[in-house]
Formats: sequence, C-alpha cells, structure tokens
Amino acid sequence: MKQMTKYIQVTLVALLVGCMSAMAQDFILSQPWSATTMVAPSFAGYTGGGRVFATYRNQWSNLKGAQTGVVGYDQYFHPIRSSFGGTVSYNSQGGGMLSQLQFNVQYTYLVQITKDWFFRPGLQVGLFYRAIDPSRMVFGDQIAADGSILPTTVFQATNTSLVRFDAAVSVMFTHPYFFGGICADRLLGNNISFTDQPETKQNVKLNVFAAGLIPISKGTGKYDPKDDVTFAALYQWQGQYHQLDIDAMYHRRFFMVGVGYRGLPFYSPNGDMQYWNDAVKICIGGSYAGFSLSYSYDVSVSSLVNISGGSHEIVLSYRFMERMPNDRSFFCY
Repeated sequence: MKQMTKYIQVTLVALLVGCMSAMAQDFILSQPWSATTMVAPSFAGYTGGGRVFATYRNQWSNLKGAQTGVVGYDQYFHPIRSSFGGTVSYNSQGGGMLSQLQFNVQYTYLVQITKDWFFRPGLQVGLFYRAIDPSRMVFGDQIAADGSILPTTVFQATNTSLVRFDAAVSVMFTHPYFFGGICADRLLGNNISFTDQPETKQNVKLNVFAAGLIPISKGTGKYDPKDDVTFAALYQWQGQYHQLDIDAMYHRRFFMVGVGYRGLPFYSPNGDMQYWNDAVKICIGGSYAGFSLSYSYDVSVSSLVNISGGSHEIVLSYRFMERMPNDRSFFCY
C-alpha cells in the first residue's frame, strides 16, 4: 500500500506540474544558445552562413514530465542582406497527456550601423497543433481509499485538439563581442482551452537577452579568438511566470564546457522560494568540420529535487557556407 501511495503521489506531481506549465507557459530549453532561433527570429542567419540543428530534451526523467524535440534551419544570404529560417518543434507533457506540434518560418534583415555594430529586426509567423488525452489525467477526487481510480467531473473536454496561428517580432543589436535584444512572442493571444468555459488565453511571451564574449588568446582572425569565455543571460516573462537563465561558457576551438542557473532566487510572489528556484545546468560539447554536439544535465534545486531525476538535453548542429573568420558567430556551438 505504501508503494502504491508513493506511486500515486509521484504521478500526481508529474501530471499537475506538467499540466500547469503546459497550459500557461511554453517549454524551455537548457541550451538556448545552441538553438538561438527558438529565442528570437533575429538570430536567423546569425552565423553568417547556413545552419541546421536538432535538439532533444527529456525533462524530469524519473517522472512522466516532458519530452521535447526541435529541428531548425536558417541561412544568411549576403546579396540581399537577409536571412530566412524555419523551426519545427514537438512537446509532450505528462506522458502524452498534452502535446503540441508547431511550425514557424522566420525572416531577418541586416542593417549596418557602424563597421562593427549591426541591427537585426526579425519576424516570425507559424501555426501549432495542440492535443489532449483526458484518459491520461488523474485528479484527486478519482483516487478511492483502496487505490482504485474513479470517474471525475472536474474536467470535461469539449474538444481534444485545436489548431492556431501565431506570430512573433524581435530586434537585436550585435557586435563581434556582444549581442542584446528583445523578442515578443504569442502575439495573437490565442484561446487554447479544450472546454467551452472558461477561456484560456495565451499570454504574450517576452524574451530579453544579452551576451558578451571575452577573448583569452588570439586566433586566426580579428574576431576569431583561439579560446574565450562567454557570459549570457535570458529573461523570459509569460503571464505570471518569470524565469532567468544565466550561463557561463568556456570555448577553445573544438571544445566547450559551461555552467548555468535557471530560476529567480529573490522572487517569490506566493511566498514559496522553492517554486522560483529551478535548476543548475552543466554542459559539455565539441565541434569539428562544421559539426557540433553538446550535452547538458539539469540538477534540480526545487522541491522536486528528490524525485525529478533531473533533465537531459542534447543538441546536434551543422554550419556551412560561412565566410571565415570574421562572419563567425561566437555562439551556436
């Protein structure tokens, strides 16, 4: 009976937390700087050439948390000073309880301000398919004294799937050793409820980001250091949810290692500091002949630390048609 009780408690935590985040907040990535077009469309073509990437994330591996997959392509076209890109993402919450498939296309124009400073406005349009499986949901009133599952009236789905269009805009300023910008996503405020009442409107999502590179030793070009340290920050705000990612990465030619933190340690509107502390991130990767592979592990520092199992994420990318060395982006390893 104790094992059954523990199993039910763990299942409920996974489903309730997964449902909460899925309904109100977009999925997150531990390596946003290896999949930058998911941060803002202004990153399309930022490498100065072409890039394809694929990301897989297993969040809370001991629970039926979230499985996320992303593939993307972007490329800069020098004659028209424009970049085009596209992403396809799939996210599954609560062991398939709720899932979303999304397609986006992106456009960015490059405006030169000075020799080293550039302005990159970006636009993104897309659509998503969202589906729910009520048979996988478990509510508190369904658990009988003997552990059996009873029917519930807490949630009755009118529809089990929906399709919505969406859009995002962004601006970014770049220098060979710095970038910073802001992106506004979920601009159409879609109703994503599966019931007639009440409506669940998607809140506009704001991403504010900045990063700087500190070269340690000189490489083959003016802006191509042999090794460097990069500091980056990404603040995400969507409705009542606020999140800050801070990362520090060391890069030496074919090798990269990084550490990071996700959360808001001094922000607790509901008085629960645990809720706003998420994870410490550890990342390692390498690159050769245009290919890059990186792996990260999230060590939970929230109240789920003893049961979540952490989160695993892996990114594979390939960069091509770059004008070396000064068109190199110091990110997108």
